[in-house]
Amino acid sequence: MNNKILSAALAFAIVGSIPVAIAQTPAVVTPPASTQAATGMTEVDVRALLASKGFTEINDVKFKEGTWTADAKSADGNHVELKIDAATHNIYSDDEVATIGKDQIIIKVQAAGYTNVHDVEMEDGVWKAEANDSKGNDVELKLDPNDGHIIGSKEDVIGAKH
Repeated sequence: MNNKILSAALAFAIVGSIPVAIAQTPAVVTPPASTQAATGMTEVDVRALLASKGFTEINDVKFKEGTWTADAKSADGNHVELKIDAATHNIYSDDEVATIGKDQIIIKVQAAGYTNVHDVEMEDGVWKAEANDSKGNDVELKLDPNDGHIIGSKEDVIGAKH
C-alpha cells in the first residue's frame, strides 16, 4: 500500500514538473521559409550584420515590403531606422542622402522592365517609385540611393497606406 502511495506521489511530482521545465525552455523563432528563400537572410543574419557594423539596441527586425527593416542605435548614439538590402547587405539609414537623381532612377526602373514610372521620391533613406511590372501589376519599388538598383518591391494596393 505504501509503495502505491509513494509511486503515485512520485508520478504526480514528475508530471507536475514538466510544465515548469517546458516553460523554462526558450522558444526558437524561425522566420518563414519563404522570407529566407526570397532574401537569403534570416532575422539572425540581419541582427549579426547590424551588430558587426557597430549598431546596438537592435529592435523590431522585420521583413516587409521586400526589404528587411530594423530600429537600432548607431555607433554615435543616435536612434535610427534602417533598411537592409538582403542581396548586397547594404544598410540604409532613414536619413541617407542620395547620390543619384530622380531622372536617373526613372531610367533605371525603365531599364529593369517597368513601365508607367511615377511618384518617384526620396523617402526614409531610399528612393521609392511606383510603376507597372511586366504583367501590368502596380508595384512600389525601393531603390538604392547611390546606384539605383532595386532593393525591394511590393504590389501597390490602391488605397493602402504607404
